[in-house]
Amino acid sequence: MSKEPVILLTGFEPFGPHKVNPSGEVARALDGHTVGGTRVRSLILAVHQTGAAATLEPVLVETDPLAIVQLGLAAGRMRIALERVALNVMDYPLPDAEGAQPHDRPCIPGEPAAYWSRLPLDPILGALTSDGIPAYISNTAGTYLCNQVMYWTLHWLAERGARTPAGFIHLPLLPSMVAATGTDEPSMAFPLMHRAVEIALAVVARAAGAAAS
Repeated sequence: MSKEPVILLTGFEPFGPHKVNPSGEVARALDGHTVGGTRVRSLILAVHQTGAAATLEPVLVETDPLAIVQLGLAAGRMRIALERVALNVMDYPLPDAEGAQPHDRPCIPGEPAAYWSRLPLDPILGALTSDGIPAYISNTAGTYLCNQVMYWTLHWLAERGARTPAGFIHLPLLPSMVAATGTDEPSMAFPLMHRAVEIALAVVARAAGAAAS
C-alpha cells in the first residue's frame, strides 16, 4: 500500500531569550490539516546543532514527503521572508540549546558552498502579497540553526538524487514577544502568520503535485 502524500512542515522550539517560537506554534497549529489537497505533517525541532538533523532525518525517511517547508524565527524582520539560499556556514550569534556556539565553521565539511531553495518562491510571494500579507524573497537565511537546517535538508535530498521541493520561510516576532521585551521591533500577529504559511503550503502542494503527476 502506498503512503499518503504529505507536506512536511517543520518549526523550532523556543530558544535564547524567547519563551515562545512562532515557527513552532504555526507548525503545531497546521499539523494534520489538509492544504492544497495534501495533508500537513508537522515536526518541531530543537534549536540544537546536531539534535535538529537527528530528529528530522528519520521523519524524512518515514514520510518520503511530497514537499518540505521549514519555518524559523527571524527577530527584526518586518515581513514573511522566503529564503532563496542556504550557505554552508555556521557562525552562531548566540549559543544553541546545549550551549554550542560554532564560529566560522561549515555545516557539512567539504560539501557545496550553498544550495538554492527548491520552493516556488515567486508564486508564493505573489500569492501572499495578493492576499495583503507583507512578504519578500530574502537572500540570507542567517548563520544560525535556520540556515543550518535548510542547508542540511537540501544536501540530504541532493545526496539521494531526490527532486523533492524544499525550502525555508522566516517569520517575524509575535506582538506579545515584543511587548515582553519592551523593545522597539517589528512584529506580526499570529493569525496573519498562520494564514501566510497556509497560503505558502497550498502553492507548494499544487506545484509539487503537478510536478509529480
